[in-house]
Amino acid sequence: MLDELSSVKNALAVLILALVVALYVFANSPYFETDQIEWTGLVQLSPEQLNAYLNMPVINVWRVDARELAALLTRHPWIQSAKVKWRWPNCLLISIQERTPVAQVPIEGGWVFLDREGQLLPPMENRLLPDLPIVTNVDLEVREQLMATARLITLIPAHILPSISEWNAQERVFVTRSGVEIAIGEPVELADKFALLEQILQDLQARGERPERIDLSVLKTPVVTLVR
Repeated sequence: MLDELSSVKNALAVLILALVVALYVFANSPYFETDQIEWTGLVQLSPEQLNAYLNMPVINVWRVDARELAALLTRHPWIQSAKVKWRWPNCLLISIQERTPVAQVPIEGGWVFLDREGQLLPPMENRLLPDLPIVTNVDLEVREQLMATARLITLIPAHILPSISEWNAQERVFVTRSGVEIAIGEPVELADKFALLEQILQDLQARGERPERIDLSVLKTPVVTLVR
């Protein structure tokens, strides 16, 4: 009886060992080798750019460290956050939240972009984003100037922003795409100044008048110069 029980135990041990070996072999088979990455959330970046950035070799998905991969992606200057998931059997799903450019800044030989947090972003294949305003006369070495510029641009009302062509940081003047100068003055009471700007533009449009310059430096006494 004891011999029979021992034989059963040995058989079970062999079976369990065989199952473990089979699972190990299956888990390490080409069936689980990554052959594709699916990207979501891309706006300015492309899958080709990020695939080249990762330059990830074919690897078993069980060996992919999702946190390490996400951390690597967040070191990309255009990526704010990344989440990595696995879809059976060998596909990586990567969700990207890009940094949002709010302006473009001319530099010697090209352009850089400014995001909502005042972070400078490198160009992508020398491509411009023509809908973004241009920032001039800003010191790219002074972090406070970049943050103040980004904050200012994000406060511009959404329906006015597309008409803004340039922000001259030194003179504190906007220039619209139609050539109207809008002087802001000191960066204080910005929400009130932009609300007043909206009201002035609406009044001018209702009267059929074209402004040449709008000076909001002193909130209580705005000055509007009309085209003669």
